[in-house]
Amino acid sequence: MSIKTEYALEAHALVKNYEGGLIPAVKGASLRLKHERIYALMGPSGCGKSTLLNLIGTLDTAENGTVLYEGKKVETWRSLAYFRREYIGFVFQSHHLLPVLTLRENVETALLFRTTLNQEQPMQERVKEILEEMGLAHRMDALASNVSGGERQRTAIARALVSNPRLILADEPTGNVDSETSERIMRALRKRISQTGATALIATHDPNVSAYADTLLLMKDGKIEAIENANSVF
Repeated sequence: MSIKTEYALEAHALVKNYEGGLIPAVKGASLRLKHERIYALMGPSGCGKSTLLNLIGTLDTAENGTVLYEGKKVETWRSLAYFRREYIGFVFQSHHLLPVLTLRENVETALLFRTTLNQEQPMQERVKEILEEMGLAHRMDALASNVSGGERQRTAIARALVSNPRLILADEPTGNVDSETSERIMRALRKRISQTGATALIATHDPNVSAYADTLLLMKDGKIEAIENANSVF
């Protein structure tokens, strides 16, 4: 999809409650994400970061509010499954790898049903390249059940990036890895964004992640309380 709008994604006044409205999670949150930027979504545990990511990624449905991708309401796409598959790369707190597949095969699953990919680069070459970027070249044929937690997390990130998604949504992607691995992950993410013009929104407590961000979004009690230039903070 060609870039036609100033903002890659806009969310306006999103509201989400649980337990029949007894537990408010997101209380009118709004944000605008520009192309080719990394946004760090920061705030205390329980403030609504994960729920906001799920609403933006259409994994959950807001009770009120609107999400637009490239200026178009996401509910007007031919299907939300198509939108997620073709344009979003997800990184979850739990890696969700298939234990009976190798690391290579797990990453390949992200490419099996994509229809908008540039086909000039063969799938195996694309998968090998991203696993090498993640420092997993020597482990790509190991079963996911036989590698460390950090290696599984890096594989999950490789799976999210391999299809060159336009929008990357990541929930604590470095929460279970050491600082060196965190740096490797963020360098790879920055490289992909520079190459593809994608946008990333990352919920995090990790200073390594926020240090790589262009913009910090500070969330509190279900709302975006402040937007800051990362360079003015670090």
